[in-house]
Amino acid sequence: MIKVFGYLKRKPGLSPQEFADYYEYNHVPLVLSKAFVPIVYKRNYIQRGDAFNIEGDAIGFDCMTELVFADREDLSAWMASLGGDEIARDEQNFIDRAATRAYVVDERTTSG
Repeated sequence: MIKVFGYLKRKPGLSPQEFADYYEYNHVPLVLSKAFVPIVYKRNYIQRGDAFNIEGDAIGFDCMTELVFADREDLSAWMASLGGDEIARDEQNFIDRAATRAYVVDERTTSG
C-alpha cells in the first residue's frame, strides 16, 4: 500500500467552517466525479482552540487529507484521471496552494 498525506491551508478570508464546507460539499464531489475512489480518502480538520493542539492556532494547515492506494501504479492512474486543470481551478476557491504540502509515506504498524 502507498499513502499520501496532504496538508492543506485554507484560503485567506475563509473561516475554518467555510473551508470544510467547501471541501466536503463542492471539491470532494468534483474529485469523485473525475476519478475512482481510493482505498481511503479521509479529510481530518484541525480543531482550532483545542487544548491538545501543542502549537495552538499557529498550526500551519487546516486539513490533513489522507489518500491510500494499493500501489504506486494506482496512485499514478488516479492522478492522471483527475484531469488537473478543473481540479486546480476549484482548489483556488478554498485552498492556499502556496502553503499546501503533500508527502508520500511508507506506513509501519505495530499492534498489541
